[in-house]
Formats: sequence, C-alpha cells, structure tokens
Amino acid sequence: MTASKMFIRDFLGLLLIICTVLAGLSILLCLLAVFAYANHDTGLASDFFHEPFYLLAFFVPPYFIARYINRAETVAAVEQYLLMKSKSEQLPH
Repeated sequence: MTASKMFIRDFLGLLLIICTVLAGLSILLCLLAVFAYANHDTGLASDFFHEPFYLLAFFVPPYFIARYINRAETVAAVEQYLLMKSKSEQLPH
C-alpha cells in the first residue's frame, strides 16, 4: 500500500464520519418534527419533516465506505505499510 492509498483511506474515513453525522442530523430533525406535531404546531412540524429528505441520501454511503475500509485485504495492507514505515524510520542514516 502506498502513501497515496493511505491518504485515500483516511479521506474515506473522514467522509464516513461526515455522512454519519448528517444521517444523525436527519434523524434528529425527524424527531423534532414528531415533537412539534405532538404539540399541535403543524407548520413547524411540516418544515422539520421536509428538511431531512435531502439528508436521507447520507444513510447509504457509510455502509459501503465502512465495508471498503474494513476489508481484510485493506487492513492487512495498512498494517504491512505501517510496519514497513516504522522499520524504515528506525534505520540510522
């Protein structure tokens, strides 16, 4: 595994975190819509209910990103790369 692939893997990890946060925000907005509807504020409930539809797209990518990052071959390649890098740093120049 090269350094560029490590960078891509780290970038995908960051993307996974962002997608998970946005999916959580979608759930939070849906809960706020339910609470507003329970308090008979249908205008606010309607606003809170329509906003999370755009955030529903962030539920699917985290699954596939996590599957790609946690593949056995990828994890083994990362461990091998880190071992090789630590050995090269220990060599005296």
